[in-house]
Amino acid sequence: MFSTFKCQIFLTLICIALCYEPTKEDLKCFNDYETEMKCSLSSERLQSCSGHKLNITHLVFDTFEKYTCIFERNHHSDNCECNVTVEGFVATEIFNTTLLEGSNVLLYKTFMTSDFIKPKSPVLSVQKIENGNFNVTWDDQYEKNGIFFEALRINLTYGIKGGHKNISKTVPNTVRSYEIVAKNLLPNTNYILTATMSTDYNDHSIPSDQSATVEFTTCKSI
Repeated sequence: MFSTFKCQIFLTLICIALCYEPTKEDLKCFNDYETEMKCSLSSERLQSCSGHKLNITHLVFDTFEKYTCIFERNHHSDNCECNVTVEGFVATEIFNTTLLEGSNVLLYKTFMTSDFIKPKSPVLSVQKIENGNFNVTWDDQYEKNGIFFEALRINLTYGIKGGHKNISKTVPNTVRSYEIVAKNLLPNTNYILTATMSTDYNDHSIPSDQSATVEFTTCKSI
C-alpha cells in the first residue's frame, strides 16, 4: 500500500510538471479585418503543438461558418500558432472557439471581431524634398475608400541609427504623409524609421507588427 501511495505521489508530480491545462489567457487571437484570423497558444508548460487544434464558428446570414485551425510550432518562438482565411469581417461579429487536444476539449473562448483587430503592418517610404525635409508616406495595405481605412492611425518612430533616443509621432491614416523637419535633426547622420498601425475600432489597444525599417541620411550641413 505504501508503495502504491508513493507511486501516486510520483505520478502526480510528473503530471504537475508535464500535464498541460491551458487557460483562456494562454489563447490569443487576432484578425486583420480583411481575410486572416491568426491564433497562438503559449505556455511554458506546453511541450508540443501536436494534436492541438482550434474549432471556430461564427454566424453569417443565419448560417454557421466553421473553420479548423491546426496549431504548429512557430520557428521564431515557443508559441504554437495557426491561421485561417475568413471571407471578410464585420465589427460586431462573434467568433466562438473551442480548443482541443485530440478529442479532449481544453477550453472555450469567445471573441468579438472589433476587440481583436490587429491591423496589417504599414509599408514605409521616405523621400527628401526640395526644402531639405523628409517626406514620409506609407501604404496601409487596405482599400482606400472604406470606413476602416479612416479609423486607422499610424504611429511613426524615428531616431539616429544605433542610438537609444527616438522621436514618436502619431497621425491619422487619412493624412497619407508626414514631414520630418531637417533642422530638427543632426547633420550628416543616418536615421532609421519604423511604424505600426492601430485602429479606433478597439481604442488602439492592439498595434500591428512593426514595419520594415527604412533609412534616411541628412545633409552635411542643415
